[in-house]
Amino acid sequence: MISTSIAKQNFSAESEDALNQQIQIDQIAQQQYLSTAAYFDRDDVALPGLVKHFLEEAEHEGERAQLLIDYQQTRGGIAVIKDVPQPASTYASARDAVEASLLLEKDVNKSLLNLTTIAANTQDPEFKHFIKSKNLRQRVENIAKVAKGITQLERTHGEGLGLYMYDQAILHNDGEFTV
Repeated sequence: MISTSIAKQNFSAESEDALNQQIQIDQIAQQQYLSTAAYFDRDDVALPGLVKHFLEEAEHEGERAQLLIDYQQTRGGIAVIKDVPQPASTYASARDAVEASLLLEKDVNKSLLNLTTIAANTQDPEFKHFIKSKNLRQRVENIAKVAKGITQLERTHGEGLGLYMYDQAILHNDGEFTV
């Protein structure tokens, strides 16, 4: 039986449910990034820069999910950890994988924007401030970096020496796209 926390104040059930949904979305992103890193680490793909990039993205998503779980508990909510669907594990090209990560980043950002709307509608300025200060800015910057990474990848035509040099630049830039 789940009881109400004595710490809960001005934290609506709608906010709590939406936050649990966001936790799941971040966990889905984490699993997708782990799967993508595993794809690039295969012996027939072998792109260590992209492996490093996607492993770091997976780590960041896990940290964000934990931040949301901690916030949920602090506000007196109950974190509900849900099942995560099987992530994609193969791609037609490096570009397809990076484009998929851009779509994922945009989906996560859209969900965060929905959380700010819920926070405003439920008149919870603390929740709104938390989402804006801890999540939105970083997500918008990530979207811009990935978009620039796609542009750079397009210049290499996604194969051969160009792809190798692109991957090496990421590897030697701490897993970040060189923008």
